[in-house]
Formats: sequence, C-alpha cells, structure tokens
Amino acid sequence: IYGSQMPTASGTAPALFTSFEPYGDDRAGVSVAAGMVDMMSGRYSIVTAPGPGSPAVVKVFRLWLMKPFGPAAGQPAMHGAQDVDAPVTTASFAPFGTRYRGGLSLAVGWLAGSLGGAQSIVVGQRAGGTVKVYSSGSALDGAPMVYLKNPEDHDYGVGFSATATFDPFGGTSVSVGTTATTSGADLLVGGTTADGRPVRVTKYAMVRATATARTLRALPLGRLASMPGTQAPSIGGN
Repeated sequence: IYGSQMPTASGTAPALFTSFEPYGDDRAGVSVAAGMVDMMSGRYSIVTAPGPGSPAVVKVFRLWLMKPFGPAAGQPAMHGAQDVDAPVTTASFAPFGTRYRGGLSLAVGWLAGSLGGAQSIVVGQRAGGTVKVYSSGSALDGAPMVYLKNPEDHDYGVGFSATATFDPFGGTSVSVGTTATTSGADLLVGGTTADGRPVRVTKYAMVRATATARTLRALPLGRLASMPGTQAPSIGGN
C-alpha cells in the first residue's frame, strides 16, 4: 500500500505506507480490491482473494489510520494501542466452500445502489463459472442502521451474506468487474462457455424482483460477443 502523495520525479513510486501477507506463506498469488464494503468504519477496506491452487477464502481488512483517542481519567484506552498501519481482519469467508481451489475473480462496487448500504463484493469462479454477490447490509435486510455511537465503540467484525448467485454462461471460467452509474453500479461479467461458443462480456443490473425480496437477480442490459477463436476476456476491478 503506497502513500497518496505523488512523487515529483517521473518513474518514481510513492512512499510505501505498509505491506502485509493476507495468506501467510501462500505463493498462489493474490487478487486485490478496495471499497467501502461496510458502514461500520465509514472508510474503504481492502478485499483479497488467493490464486488458483489455494482454498478460495475472501478476506477483508481495515487499516485503522487514526491514533487511538486518549482515555478519560480512570478509563482504559479505546482499542488498546492498535498501530495505524497494521491491517485488522474484519471478515473472512469461503464463497464456494473450503474445497474450491480454482481461483477467484474479484471486484467491489455499488451494486443495487438504490437499496443503500455499503458496496458489494463480487466474486467469480475462474474454474466453474458461477458468480456471487456479497453484502454486509442494505435495504434487503432492513439496513443500513443509523449509527449514533462513537466510531471508537464499533466492533471490528463485519458479517457478509450472499445476495445473488448465478451462472451467466453455463461455462468454465468467468471474470467480474463493476462500472459506475448515476444510481450505483452495473456488473460486468466476461467468460467462456463449455460448448465452444464465442466468449462474451455481459452487463447486468442487479435488481430486486419484488419489494420484499431478500435477494437480487441479474438483469441483462447488453452483451458483447467476440469472434470465434478470441481469447477469454479478463475483467476486474471497478
């Protein structure tokens, strides 16, 4: 993670802020996204997914960034002495079960933004073709709640639940990304099919089927079909 102050010399990287290994000694690679995926902190979190060969566990990290407030007389310090540049794990989940090791495509975006809440985490199977959308809270489950407590009193733990699951191409591999709109974000999915048809990129709007639905459905908005023999498109980020 690099600092936000840009260097004056061309070709020079910004100053390093911090670095960490979300999966320890694992060397399968890592995909990274960032977004405001929980309303608890009010700031962006870092979302990671490991590469093929490792258990596909999505992890969410928060950097505290602020020094702990000094305690009042006779009171313990809030959150102890948490370093401002030490990432804290706020969530960890396996979207396709602990046995899936085929790798994940990862994105973050304001899907179904009209429902409020935080940004969603989108994962797609690099081997399998299924797409899942995860949320930490929106109008689907009665959120967002109004927070009146001091941010120092908020817990680190954040819960994520699946709000949509679909197989866009009935294929063997997908990659996911999001694109901003005036009402949130649309979902982009690129992938290959098992029957040899041309690879495609499809744009979806994530919509609520009814006013009381607790999940979302993917409504196709448009499709880009490639020519036979084209390599599978790689989509990512937001």
